[in-house]
Amino acid sequence: MLRGLLAALAGLLLVGVLGTLIIESRAVTIEDYGAHAERMRAIEVSRNDLASIAQGASDAYEGGRSVPAGTDLALTRLADNNAILNGVDEKILRNEAIADSLASYDAQLAAFTADSREFIARQNEFAAALRELQEESPLVVKDLRRYNQRIQAQNTFTLALNIIEYATGTGSHSAADLSSRVSAIADDPTIAAQVPGTLDAFIESAQKTIEQREAAAIAQDKIASNRIADTLWTLSNEILDDNRSRVSRAERAGLLLAVCTVLLLIGTGYAIYRLQDSYRDLNRSNRELESVNNSLEERVDERTAELTAAYDDLKEKQVQLVQAEKMSSLGELVAGISHEINTPLWYLISNSTVLKERLEALNDFCEIGEAMISGVQSQDDVREHITRGLGDMQRMLKDGLKDDIDEARDLINDSIEGLEELTELAQSLKDFSRLDRARNDEFNVNDGLDKTLLIVRNKLKSRVSVHKHYGEVPDIHCSPSQINQVFLNLLTNAADAIEESGEVLIRTTSDGDNVCIRISDSGHGIPGDVMQKIRDPFFTTKEVGKGTGLGLSIVDQIVTAHGGELIIESEEERGTTVSVVLPIEAQAGDATSDDAAAPDAPSEDAIAESEAGPQQESEVVNKDKDDVSEAIPI
Repeated sequence: MLRGLLAALAGLLLVGVLGTLIIESRAVTIEDYGAHAERMRAIEVSRNDLASIAQGASDAYEGGRSVPAGTDLALTRLADNNAILNGVDEKILRNEAIADSLASYDAQLAAFTADSREFIARQNEFAAALRELQEESPLVVKDLRRYNQRIQAQNTFTLALNIIEYATGTGSHSAADLSSRVSAIADDPTIAAQVPGTLDAFIESAQKTIEQREAAAIAQDKIASNRIADTLWTLSNEILDDNRSRVSRAERAGLLLAVCTVLLLIGTGYAIYRLQDSYRDLNRSNRELESVNNSLEERVDERTAELTAAYDDLKEKQVQLVQAEKMSSLGELVAGISHEINTPLWYLISNSTVLKERLEALNDFCEIGEAMISGVQSQDDVREHITRGLGDMQRMLKDGLKDDIDEARDLINDSIEGLEELTELAQSLKDFSRLDRARNDEFNVNDGLDKTLLIVRNKLKSRVSVHKHYGEVPDIHCSPSQINQVFLNLLTNAADAIEESGEVLIRTTSDGDNVCIRISDSGHGIPGDVMQKIRDPFFTTKEVGKGTGLGLSIVDQIVTAHGGELIIESEEERGTTVSVVLPIEAQAGDATSDDAAAPDAPSEDAIAESEAGPQQESEVVNKDKDDVSEAIPI
């Protein structure tokens, strides 16, 4: 026992060592070499660009010229190469020195780029102003001489010459002195009186030249004081050292791996030699195992029978569970259904009361007729009896007896319609409440949708309009009760998804082999993180006690069991569209087979439950077979 334990520990240790050596020997791949070469190339190009930018800025500043166009390209390359440097893998970033240098380089590069672009802007404005000054000064001096302002012309020429010398770095005058002289010439009353406006362009270009020269000088100092080149050089050395270290480790690991491989081959040979001694023991053990295996088959058969019985019991419990879920869903609609029942009942009671009153008038009319007949039969004052009876009849007819009869006929028709409505509602409730174990039948989805709308009519009143676009679709072979449950779930939850007011669109189409039922709502849609989970059993976004999370899971099971497809499309704040695609002919192994499980439970926790929308009432419309929608409140 101890020997086996020690051997196992030795084997684990050997496997661990070999695994470590293999990982270390492969730590540097061809891709690593390529990435290292790319980083070093980026550093070299960045170093050249930094020198080029600094030299270009210095030459432009000293010569009073615009910054070369290549400076912008160099700054762009610096940013691109910095992205390459920041794209290093985690192995390099484990080196704290490299990580710190990268962070420092990023900060210095951001400051260097900002200062460089500031210098470019100031230097270019300065160069433009200097060119304008050089062009304007001869013209101004010439104009002043023409107007006999020789002293002012000489002063202006001297000032222009001094500003140009200041701009090229060869003058001895300060910016403050030159600005003061510019202001003095600008305020010269003689010039203002004799040649007003002549010096405006000259004064503006002179002031702008002095100002932008000073701004460019500040930006140039910032560029010169930035130590980014030193940081880049340090980063280059650190990356080179890190790469040499990793390559060295990989080479050492490869050498050790070769040694361990030789040792392992020797150990394997010894193990094979030892296995020869164990071969006879293994044959004996195989014979014993064969005997045990024969008895094991009998035990497997017994356990299989037990599992089969347990599976059948589980299927029955599933049927009962989904039936309970369906009855729970219908129970939540009882309040609305009772309202739908009470409304025609109230009409029946009211109509019966009115009919009772009208029958009293008819009874009086009949009594008058009977009195006339009795008088005629007795032959006593026949004329008087007939005259009095006819007069009473005429009076009752004038008082509206004929209108009462017409009204009674209308009330009877209304009562018949109310009774038909109650009969239809009762039949729909019977269809939905029965325990259906996947019974086969021909089913028209348009009729099923109408029955479902009748069940949820009170829940869908007042706020939401339901538009029905029914196409000419053939009957499908399915379990009608289960498909009605799908419709009940989707319509109830479509209404729940609409918070204040909105619309629900129902469209049915056929493509020859399948029938498609598409139910769209204008609710708040399903968030992306919820869309991943809405088909999971027991997933719900409702409060505790307001939803089980079985709704859409059962819908998905029913549709899948029928060989169909459930497609959910949603966009936040725009609404949700659920498409149910069902085959016209039943497929093998679908819900119409005798052995198929019967996920027979509607629930209001389907799509709108995932949308976390509050339950709201809505408005249902009459069916339009010609694909034309007309919203009519129920």
